[in-house]
Amino acid sequence: MKKIARNISITIVCLILGTMLSWQYKSISSSNASSIAQNERLEDLRSQLIEEKRINEGLKNRNEELQAQLSEYKEAIDDIEKLEQTIIREKERAEIIAGLVDVKGEGVVLTIDGDISVWARRPSGFIDLINELKAAEAQAISIQDERVVAMTEIKIIDINETGNVNKWIINGRNFTPPFTVKAIGDPDKLDNSLHMIAGILDVLKRSGYRINVEKKEEIIIPAVRDDGSVLKYDLLKSVEE
Repeated sequence: MKKIARNISITIVCLILGTMLSWQYKSISSSNASSIAQNERLEDLRSQLIEEKRINEGLKNRNEELQAQLSEYKEAIDDIEKLEQTIIREKERAEIIAGLVDVKGEGVVLTIDGDISVWARRPSGFIDLINELKAAEAQAISIQDERVVAMTEIKIIDINETGNVNKWIINGRNFTPPFTVKAIGDPDKLDNSLHMIAGILDVLKRSGYRINVEKKEEIIIPAVRDDGSVLKYDLLKSVEE
């Protein structure tokens, strides 16, 4: 009888211990899952914070520019000649931003080549490269001396049965490789962005592209053609009209 009672006691203790261990395991698993989720959330928040800081910095710089312009207008309001000079400078600035004038500055020059079939296997790679330059704050970009602006088109046409790309269209003109891409901006920042580990150059080179990057102290990028083939605005009207 004592033996039976002892066995029952041992069984009850084992059940209690098993239940406690199960709860402990669930608690640890839940804690780990919570920790992982929290780390992922912190990483997301960190990325968002960095992006917000970048945007705020840009807004701050633009606000300072506008404040400086406003001061110029206030100072020139009684001086017609000075007012005209201020307006001319603002017009020149707008033309530079819109790509309507030739520009120069330091930056990088890329030479891109490869077997013609490479372009068919990864046609988006070329566009990804341009986007990477923009993300690295290139202030002006050209491809084969065609200025890249908001309305620039970059696309492949004439892919034959073997998968070979016959030509690319850039700003309405036909081109075939090799290509020369120029970007004006901080040379080190552009170069570092392009050469990041597992970055755009690594991806394109693994796809078969041959790419050379050179830093330059002075690069000249021509204005966009304003003959109606690239810049189209005949259907646009001012909201104030």
